[in-house]
Amino acid sequence: MKLRALRTSDMGAILEWRNSCLPTLRTSFPLTYEQQCDWYKNEICNRGARTRFWAIVEELDGTDCLVGYGGIENIQWENSIGEISLLIDPCCHGHGYGTWAANEIIETAFDELGLFTVYAECYENNPAVGFWRKVFSKYHGTEAILPNRKYCGGRYHASRYFSASK
Repeated sequence: MKLRALRTSDMGAILEWRNSCLPTLRTSFPLTYEQQCDWYKNEICNRGARTRFWAIVEELDGTDCLVGYGGIENIQWENSIGEISLLIDPCCHGHGYGTWAANEIIETAFDELGLFTVYAECYENNPAVGFWRKVFSKYHGTEAILPNRKYCGGRYHASRYFSASK
């Protein structure tokens, strides 16, 4: 497993994964391929952006196999804080890719980006709440619940924030 730079050729798979889990996302509307490529151009290729994302790949026979992407967004350089974001190919859930990637991204945020605090937000309608609790427990993280943060399926859902500091 490794992190590598995202490529334009990754955008099709990322778009498919993203559009397959809309109820769990902050921006829960489907994107077009053009919009996904605009995100790549405006966020990934822009070194001044407040985001740093990577492809999550497994090497198979010398070839990188894309299994997800993740990174840190909403970076506040002046406060040394950023939000982790992670999306794993649904076909690869349950194989440890997410746990490996989350830990690798958090360590990169602390050690290479110089952040002091990394946090995650997960809506309670997302089955990944337990995943994030497990990831942040490794860092002796804290958890807070904010009510009525996500409207989905005709009702409001609370949000869980997980936070860890170096």
